[in-house]
Formats: sequence, structure tokens, C-alpha cells
Amino acid sequence: MKVFLLGATGNVGSAITDELLAHDYPVIALARSDESERTLAEKGVSVVRGDLRKPDAWQAIVHDVDAIIHAAATFDEDMGEVDRRMVQALIEEGGKAARSIKFIYTGGCWLYGETGDTIATEHTSFSPLPSFAWMTENGEMVMRADCFDGLIVHPAMVYNRDGGVISRYIDSAEKTGQVEIWGSLDTRWPVVHQKDLAVAYRLALENGRAGEHYNIAAEKGVMVSHMAEVIGQRYSLTSPPLVRDITEVIAEQGAWAAGPALDQQMSGEKALSELGWHPTTGAMLLEIG
Repeated sequence: MKVFLLGATGNVGSAITDELLAHDYPVIALARSDESERTLAEKGVSVVRGDLRKPDAWQAIVHDVDAIIHAAATFDEDMGEVDRRMVQALIEEGGKAARSIKFIYTGGCWLYGETGDTIATEHTSFSPLPSFAWMTENGEMVMRADCFDGLIVHPAMVYNRDGGVISRYIDSAEKTGQVEIWGSLDTRWPVVHQKDLAVAYRLALENGRAGEHYNIAAEKGVMVSHMAEVIGQRYSLTSPPLVRDITEVIAEQGAWAAGPALDQQMSGEKALSELGWHPTTGAMLLEIG
């Protein structure tokens, strides 16, 4: 099965690339820069040069692959519109093919909004942050497209020992001697290690059913206060966490900053039972300590 991967050099996409290659999948990836092309080529990935903003230049790749994994975003203010135009272009091109192509679209835990003590499952209604509502709309376009066997993966907060969602915590610990928390110390995050998430994408490729949503969470909800405590011990910090008002942070960083302040829990049970996914990374707090 030949796979076209969007976002192959990103935090999530790079791990997906490694996982697919480790299981002998031929991978074709979109690369915007010379640096990205070199990085991918060194891994043995076939490269298509192009930009998410200009899908007309590369959308014909649909005819040469068996599956598409979309794990890319521009992270600019117009990222929703860029994504919509790209999805529409791929649907238009896919409609010209005389076969159905598997398409894994990426959503996320933030689409469920604040869950509090409720544990979100695939049956939970979406209540997305306004700045990410486009994910639900564009994902539905993929699911409705006759040319695609579409399904959606919803990652929890993705981390590794030195980065992902804890990058800000590590950065503030190193630069200021305090872990900076947005919102409240009582906030909970559903979490998944970068490598475990990559395995889930591969299994969704192999075992995922068209029309389905899969939440990928190794731990339902870990308190950010516990993360801050572990990172504080790791860096021998003597000052308590700096808790910032989320309104102030949004004014400074933009609307997306409301995401890390969401108190959420999310279950990955469906992925465990239907995809055969079994996270192998230990508890987050042990991994980041």
C-alpha cells in the first residue's frame, strides 16, 4: 500500500513517517522546503515538492497512491480556509480516479471542548473552539466524498520527553525557572506519546473502518499541576508554577491558546478494541521526569 503523507516533517508526521517505513510501507510526502526534502529523502521517502496553499500543483498524486494521511496544518490565521481548499482539491482529483482511496483525516481532542469530569468518547458531541471548528467541517467533507474511504483520528495532547505539548513548560522552566501554566493548575489533559500515536495511525490505515472516528488517548486525563511538579523536579526548580489568566494569554498568543486551558478527559477504548492499538510507552509523568 503506497501512502501519501501530508505533514511528514512535523511533530506528529515525522513519527508517522518512521512508523510506516519501519513496516515497509512506501511513503510519498509533500515537502515545501529544501531542508524538508533532504530530511525525508535521507529516510528513504519519495518527495513531492509543493505547498498546502497550492494543491493544484500536486493534487494529481492521488492517482499514484492507495492511501492519504493528512497530518498537516499551516498554523496561520487562515489555516482552516487553506485546509478546506486543499481537501476540496483532493476530492475533485479523487473523483477522477476509478477506485476508492483510504483517507485518514486528523481532528483532535480540542474538538470536544471542555469535558470536565465527563470522559469524551466517539459518541460525544463536538463542541469545538471557534478557531478549530473548521476541522469538524473539513473532516466531514472527507467522510462524505465518494472517492475516499474516509475516517478521522482524534489525537489527545501529544508529547515526548522533551517536547510536544510540554515544550512550553520545558522552555519556561529553562528560561525563567518557573513552569508557566495557562488557566488553572486543576486542568486535565488527555495525553498520548508521539510514538504511540504514530502506531495508531498505522493501525487505522490497516484496520480502520470508513466513516468512523477514533480517539487516540493513552491516559484519559493527567493534571497539568502534576506535569509542572515533575518538570520542576527534573530542573530542580525552587519557584512554584506561574499560573497565567487565560484571557491575558489569548490576547497575547491568539485564540488557539484557549486549547491548553481546556479541562478535558478522553477515552481511547475504541482504538484499543477496534484497531488493536496497545500503547507501549509508560505513564506520562514517568516519561517526562
